[in-house]
Amino acid sequence: MKKRILIVEDEPHIRENYVKLFSKGENELFDVLEAADAVKATNILIREKIDLVLLDIKIPEVNGQKIFEVIREYDPTLKVIVVSVYPEDKQKELIPGAHAYYDKSQSLMKLVERVIELLFLH
Repeated sequence: MKKRILIVEDEPHIRENYVKLFSKGENELFDVLEAADAVKATNILIREKIDLVLLDIKIPEVNGQKIFEVIREYDPTLKVIVVSVYPEDKQKELIPGAHAYYDKSQSLMKLVERVIELLFLH
């Protein structure tokens, strides 16, 4: 059964890269949904069953910290990977309690490894 990933990222080219990364191949493991802002992300979270959220910190109007709080209120068990240009230690400081953190300067394979670990190995 496919796992559902919600990508919350305001930068279109980054969001598109993540969508391509997780929805390619014949034997797709993931259904990928995307949101460029907090309103769309919240609407998706209310309507859809999501297994994991890739959450950027710096999003216009409502930042990733507030979205994380909404996620925790809505479903405290939903897995979240914070994805940011900030180093991981800064991410942990800004959004404590996420399941994993990813610095955008790392390779995309590192992100894939974290997603697979959280969704299939835990």
